[in-house]
Amino acid sequence: MGAAGQFDVLQQPKQQPGPPVQLHSVPAHNSASQSPRLQQPPQQLTPQQQQHAPQQPLSHPQSQQRSVKRPRPVKSCTECRKRKLRCDRLCPCSQCQKSNRACKYAADADGQPESDASDVDVPEPGRPSKRNCPPGTTPSAASTIGDSTALAAAVAAAKNGDASGLPLLEELSLRMERLEKQVMVRSPAVTDLSAGRVVAATADTIRGLSVKNGAKRTRFFGQGSSRVMFNLFDDAKAFFHQHQNIAGGREVLSDFRAAHHFIHDNYNKALTPISVYVDSMMPIQKRMTDILPPKDVCDRLVASYVDSSETIYRILHIPSFMEQYNMYWSGRQQSGFFLPQLLAVLSTASRFETKSKGILHERVDGVHNPTSCALVRSWLDSLKGKQRVEFESLQVEVLLLHAQRMVTQRTNELWSQLGYIVRNAMSMGLHRDPSELGPRMTVFQGELRRRLWFTILDIDVHMSIALNMPTSVREGDFTCRPPRNLDDVELFEGLRELPPSKPIDQITDNQLQVYGAMTLPVRMKVAHLVNNIDSIRDYQEVLDVGIKLDRFLEDINYLFPRQGILNDTQKSKMWRSRVILDMHVRRPLIALYRSLAMGTPDAPPQITRAHLRSSMVILKYLDEIDPRQPFFETITAMYHHMLKHDIFQASLSVCYYIQAAYHNSDNMMGGHPRQSPEYGVDDYPLYKPETLSIWSPERLISTVEKSLEILLKHASGNDTKDLLTLALVLETVRKPGPRADEIVRGLYGVLDLLLRSSNTTLEKVRSVSQREPFGSSDGYMPGHPHMSNAAAAAPQFGGWLIWDGWD
Repeated sequence: MGAAGQFDVLQQPKQQPGPPVQLHSVPAHNSASQSPRLQQPPQQLTPQQQQHAPQQPLSHPQSQQRSVKRPRPVKSCTECRKRKLRCDRLCPCSQCQKSNRACKYAADADGQPESDASDVDVPEPGRPSKRNCPPGTTPSAASTIGDSTALAAAVAAAKNGDASGLPLLEELSLRMERLEKQVMVRSPAVTDLSAGRVVAATADTIRGLSVKNGAKRTRFFGQGSSRVMFNLFDDAKAFFHQHQNIAGGREVLSDFRAAHHFIHDNYNKALTPISVYVDSMMPIQKRMTDILPPKDVCDRLVASYVDSSETIYRILHIPSFMEQYNMYWSGRQQSGFFLPQLLAVLSTASRFETKSKGILHERVDGVHNPTSCALVRSWLDSLKGKQRVEFESLQVEVLLLHAQRMVTQRTNELWSQLGYIVRNAMSMGLHRDPSELGPRMTVFQGELRRRLWFTILDIDVHMSIALNMPTSVREGDFTCRPPRNLDDVELFEGLRELPPSKPIDQITDNQLQVYGAMTLPVRMKVAHLVNNIDSIRDYQEVLDVGIKLDRFLEDINYLFPRQGILNDTQKSKMWRSRVILDMHVRRPLIALYRSLAMGTPDAPPQITRAHLRSSMVILKYLDEIDPRQPFFETITAMYHHMLKHDIFQASLSVCYYIQAAYHNSDNMMGGHPRQSPEYGVDDYPLYKPETLSIWSPERLISTVEKSLEILLKHASGNDTKDLLTLALVLETVRKPGPRADEIVRGLYGVLDLLLRSSNTTLEKVRSVSQREPFGSSDGYMPGHPHMSNAAAAAPQFGGWLIWDGWD
């Protein structure tokens, strides 16, 4: 746009305040930039400058417009230039005021490249030139209002042609404008999502810290922990605090505690390694051989592992592994790394493909997961020097971590072990691209290193987000390029050049990992934002990342469609691939939005809508599978074991929206009236930003009830506390003003289902608990992450109420 066009735009009258500003819109110019009288006076040239200046007639400014062809000097502030925003060239400018940034201007001779916006240096009418911002010169409102007489004098001087009055007039005008904007920002009518303000939920809904034993023993809990999310439900907290004054309250919680101890003790016994293998003096290789099941069982388990686990996490090169596998059963010599790899593979598959779930000592159909993991750990600890930096030993470390995730009760320990794996991989150079390592790095090994490195990065991001911890590696800390979308058979020893990568919509053995690598930078950004969620100044950065994740979710539905698949086996495989990718993207999206949607009263509607919808998608994954199919139970068990904590968190999130829907007269996501949602092919309400479509509270309740049944059916020894939390929250939000007797009755119903899934009775767990002393224990009460030991010593049931007393 030329100078004349710019002048026409700037001379438009100032518009009245209208509807809320949409994202990415250019803000209107302020009054100072619209008045041609507020231009800076022409600068006086020195004699040297006059000598070299081009001779131009001063009486005809129109003739100056295109007389000199040269780039326009930089006049916008550095932040607006960096973000490609329209700057009004004030100090501070309107863009920096909105986002509460430090507004700085580059020096005139700082050597920065000049703007390429125009090829002509034309003074723009109505826009002030760049001003320097000395620190501490921001005026207050009082000084602005108190200078009204000076403002009148400056206006009179400007009308009389006195140029000395212009700087004072401009300064006072800028003060008035800044005061106007501050008042508008604080007004409830302003809904600009980039307005500069602190966006953070309360501290007890973001994180918790258990402090015990004189502050010598502490444990950190992130925003996804049920202990922290429990603080959002006042009625459930009140039931805990007043349980002794409620008829049946003390008894039902006492029975839950007894059931917890009974189930947890039995689960711990099942997780105890078999001593005849672990404590034996036989060579470690002989003990690993003795624990293996027959070949037909191994064939089934290996096939299950390749089909279900070597997807987004690529650890093994399947043709090479199967070659070693066939050599082992034929009695030929194989690598010393093969047996630990095989044992870890069988341990992972036994968790889903066997009746014992890999934790019972009867090993007819699989291996005992705790025993096999203990043997693999012993083998790794016995490695010496150079063996620790072998590529195969790193594969065993990752396989062992994958197998331990199936049965572990302490995710923090896995997170610490993962830190060792990341640093070990970096010490082996996996964070650098193989092309940088010279000709001695073969093409085949280089691609396997890329696959394993991005597997480690993906696990790091997943665990860090789940625990609300920082990742070990951030974007920019590595140069390794993502792996290519190729089948495993296309990679072999002696390969001289990698084949070109296939399109991402073409199914290959590595399709899921390649797409996961495409989303990895954004998910890394989420891990950083979640860890610093209470220091975010505005919603814009969060929304930008959330929009990118939403686009990834749309791509996943395109890559793995729900319709047009007739074969049940293909439909099951397509469902599993879609859920794996969808979960890897949806989990960061929920973590990014959770503390804002569930703890910030002025969160934008798109955040609460996206958070609720994503929570419901997780809870309704199984609705796409026909329960009459023979593989339904296997898929259900896999769904529970891999997404158990996500189901807990999503269910508590949905309960929060049920509570909000009953407590608020208007809809909790924008004040619009509730309307019947439009449903798509996946039975989920279509996401339309311009309308508000939500589920009814009744449907939300039925969805949580169905998810709770799945959690109860597949519960293990370390789930009782989370199950009690979810059951109590659901009973208190089921309807407004819940009655205490109805809550007690509902909790007993949940306890009955839990005991049935554990093949025990209430009388049995009571008889066992009566033989154990109920001593007081210091600890952490739900809803009070910093509760002191003195506060915990209230006359409650021997400390059973306190979570850490259950551990």
